[in-house]
Amino acid sequence: MTELKMLQDLGAELDPPQPAVPARVRDRVLAGMTSQPRRTTRPSFGWRLAGAGGLALAVTAGVLVTQVASFDDRAPASKAEAAQILEDAAARAGSAPTVAVRGDQFVYVDSITAAASGPANESPKVTVNPRLRRVWYSVDGGRDGLIRSRPRSGRADWKNQVLPGCHDGKMTARKGDKTFEVPCEPATGYRADLPTDTDDMLKFLYEGLGNKNPDDQEAFTKAGDTIREAYVPPASLAAMFGALARIPGVTVVGDVTDEAGRAGVAVSLTEVQGSRAELIFDKATHAYLGERVVDVDGGRLRNSTAVLKVAIVDRAGQLP
Repeated sequence: MTELKMLQDLGAELDPPQPAVPARVRDRVLAGMTSQPRRTTRPSFGWRLAGAGGLALAVTAGVLVTQVASFDDRAPASKAEAAQILEDAAARAGSAPTVAVRGDQFVYVDSITAAASGPANESPKVTVNPRLRRVWYSVDGGRDGLIRSRPRSGRADWKNQVLPGCHDGKMTARKGDKTFEVPCEPATGYRADLPTDTDDMLKFLYEGLGNKNPDDQEAFTKAGDTIREAYVPPASLAAMFGALARIPGVTVVGDVTDEAGRAGVAVSLTEVQGSRAELIFDKATHAYLGERVVDVDGGRLRNSTAVLKVAIVDRAGQLP
């Protein structure tokens, strides 16, 4: 579905009523051109938050670091290498301290995003416009969040976009001068609902896939969608990387370098669309850094995300 179509759907009149708008679709529409690049050939997965009453009260900052795209087209290496990288990543993630939060706090994610412009059949010499992106997701989904974005180069001002909170199954949306309510589900960056066991996580990745792509491809994509802009507790993140190691067809791409100059290695899966989805890990420590999608032929970048920091803060707009 295109952004224009999603905007049209969300902005339609309430008579007749609309069905519930998935949380991820809502965020894409509200973010507009400030949102990070998304993959046009696959769906987003809605997020549901476990009850906020079970959240701990301590305030602690969590961190992830990250990396972005290069235009190489190295052939994937062996499955065994991919499994080792993911096992190391799982061990590192599982050893991190758990970040405790309150329901009235926000998950802050600082990232760099990039997407190629121009038709896919053009040469690799295409325009890529990296953007700095900061997002604040309400932990319980009921408070207004915020996206700030601007081009990475130059001195352009930050563009702000409010992410309305979901209250009693409804959120306030605007189209021009009109304000109206639409059904919603809470959108949150705190993933307390994820499994902590590798077997259960693998089942989660293969649940609810329903589109025409192969299940292994959809499961790999779902993993990236789940961790891209979120705080995933250490046990769940470790289970995620362990589950990825069991997806058939997962291999390794050679050295990659992010836009900040970090050296990394990519674990990848080739897609039926002729692209290769990659999750990027630090070359030395195998800490998770980000993701990208490139064309198999020619190595043309489609999109990439470099996660710089994830933290828990007290209010939207607050920097850790």
